[in-house]
Amino acid sequence: MNAVLPIYEETYPVFSFLLDPFKRLSIPAAFGILGDAAGRDAARRGWGFEELVRRNQAWVLIRYKMLINRQPLWGENITLRTWPKLMEGVVAYRDFQILDSRRNIQMAGSTAWTLIDLASRRPVRLIGKEYETGDLASFHAISDKPAKIGWHENLTKVKELAAEFGHLDMNNHVNNSRYIEWIINEIPVDLLLNGKLREVEVNFISEVKHLDELLVLVPEYSQNRNIFHGFIKNKADNRQVFAARFTFE
Repeated sequence: MNAVLPIYEETYPVFSFLLDPFKRLSIPAAFGILGDAAGRDAARRGWGFEELVRRNQAWVLIRYKMLINRQPLWGENITLRTWPKLMEGVVAYRDFQILDSRRNIQMAGSTAWTLIDLASRRPVRLIGKEYETGDLASFHAISDKPAKIGWHENLTKVKELAAEFGHLDMNNHVNNSRYIEWIINEIPVDLLLNGKLREVEVNFISEVKHLDELLVLVPEYSQNRNIFHGFIKNKADNRQVFAARFTFE
């Protein structure tokens, strides 16, 4: 039985290797360091990588919604905060915040995860005292849950790529932040230069392994130039892999 633990916090410098061209914490880097913090919090609660490997299980990130007030700058010290909330069926929700040195919220969001059995590849559920989060169950960083992104009917292929060795994580799957990076590369440069990114929503739909060939797709037409959608499919079987929506101001 796990004791109910408080919100996990750690201070993290914005190193130069985490930056975008504007010397800000990049979006892929933000996803990466928050995922890392989530892993450490899960470990102290008894649901970490090593513990789950012994049970032949693993967490899989399925959806993410991030609201952005400001992207922290090079050299700032930021505080990462993350905590688990409710598990509804086989979906577990975890929220996060990135604070500046004065503890003002710069980024905040919510994630949805599922726990899978590595042999059957089917979801399993932590129940009862295995997943006890106390008051954190109703403490929300943002008001919305991360939602499913609808696929557009008229999509245009803009790139083909392969999942190479350098794209893989320690589970031998493509690292989550790589998908985000691939879609950001297709956003019009003038929007990246002149727009203010306010929301990022992503769906991780199916796993990608070494040497899988992928298609990066974008809608043929967009009714709102400040909202950019991007999608990734597996070339071999046309399977949906990833969807993203970036909202600019």
